[in-house]
Amino acid sequence: MIKRIALLVAIFTLNLAAPVSAAEDGIIEGLVVNGTEDGSSIANQEITLDTHLHDAEVALTTIETDSEGQFIFDGLSTEPGYSYLVKLTFQEANYSSEWLSFSQGETTKFTEVTVYDSTTSDDAIVVAAAHTIIYIVQGVLTMWDYFLVENRSDLTYIGSKEVTPTPGGTRETLRFSLPEGASELQPGGDLMECCFYHSEEDLIDTIPVLPGAKEIHYSYMVDYSSSTYTFSHEVNYPTASFDLVVQGEGTNVTGDQLVAQEPMVIEDIWYNHLSSPELALGDILDIHLSGLPSGVDNQQTTLWVTLTLALLTGGFGFSYFVRKKRLQPVSPKGSLQHRSQRLLGELAQLDDDFEAGKIQEEKYRNLRSTKKAQLIELTQGPKDKRGNG
Repeated sequence: MIKRIALLVAIFTLNLAAPVSAAEDGIIEGLVVNGTEDGSSIANQEITLDTHLHDAEVALTTIETDSEGQFIFDGLSTEPGYSYLVKLTFQEANYSSEWLSFSQGETTKFTEVTVYDSTTSDDAIVVAAAHTIIYIVQGVLTMWDYFLVENRSDLTYIGSKEVTPTPGGTRETLRFSLPEGASELQPGGDLMECCFYHSEEDLIDTIPVLPGAKEIHYSYMVDYSSSTYTFSHEVNYPTASFDLVVQGEGTNVTGDQLVAQEPMVIEDIWYNHLSSPELALGDILDIHLSGLPSGVDNQQTTLWVTLTLALLTGGFGFSYFVRKKRLQPVSPKGSLQHRSQRLLGELAQLDDDFEAGKIQEEKYRNLRSTKKAQLIELTQGPKDKRGNG
C-alpha cells in the first residue's frame, strides 16, 4: 500500500513538472521572395508575426530574415482559436501572408511572402474594365462606379513624390474623378476605410498598387432638379473598355465616344446601355441625360431603392449585372468574347455561392483569384511586363 502511494506521488510530481501547455510547440517557417526580375536583396528584413486569439490581437513578435530571406517563429500555440499573420514593410509597401492556423495534430506551417521592388511611376497602371451604373429615384441619381485596375509591371507603385501628400501624410496612388455635386460616398471592393480620401472632385486611394489586379468600386449620389442632367466623366487611366448603364426606359442617354448597345431589361426594369471599347488617359466623356422623371409613385420609388441597396451592399453589384444582363449577340463558342463571358458568369455564380454560405471563404478567395487572373489574361493578351523606375 505504501509503495503504491509513493508511486502515485511520483507520477503526480512528474505531471506538475511537465510544461503548462503541451500545445506551445508550433513553428511557422517561411521565405521572403522578391518577385521583381533582378530585384533588390531580401536579406535581413525585419518581419513581424501578428498573433490573434479569437480575432483579438494578443502578441507581436519581430525578427529578421537571414541572408536568403528565410525566417522561423517558434514556441507558438497550436490550440484552436489561435491564428497568425506574417507581415513586413519592403521599400515603403506593406506585404503579408495569408492567415495561418494549426490543424489538430499539426505543429509546423510554411508560408512564402512575395514582395516587389517599388516604383514612383504609374506608367504601368491601366483599367482593364470600367462600369458606371446610374439609378434614378425622384430628384436623385445614385451612381455606382466599378474599375478593374491592373498594374502590368513587376514593380509595386507606391505613389509619386511630386504629388502633394494626402491629409494623412501618405502618398496618393490612385485617383478617380467624381462629378460635381457628388455626395454620400460609399466605398467598396479593395478600397479600405483607413486609406482613402475624397474631395468634391476626386476620390484618392493611398494603398500601394501591387503587380496584378485590384477591384475598386464605390457609390455616390447626385441631385438633379430638371428633366435633363449633364456630367463629365474624366478618364484617369488608359481604359480598355467602358460601359455606361442607365435605368429608365423614358430616359435618353448620349455621350461623346460612347456607342449605344442593346438595352437590358432586369427584373422588369429597363436599362440603357452604352459602351466604348477603348479610352485614353485624359479623355473627357460628356454624358447627357434627358427625359428624367420629375416624380415617381411611392411603390416604384421603393422598388428602385430596394434594388439599389441590394446591388451596392456586399460588393455584388457588378456580379449582379454580369449575371442578369442580356449579352447579345451570342458570341461563337470558343471565341475570346465567349470565353470572357463564361468566366464572368462563373465569377458571378461563385459570388452567389459565397453569399449563400455554400462555400468556405478561403476556397472562395482562391477560386475567385484564379478565375479573375484568367479573365485578366484574356483581356490583356500575352503578358508584357515592363520595368519602371
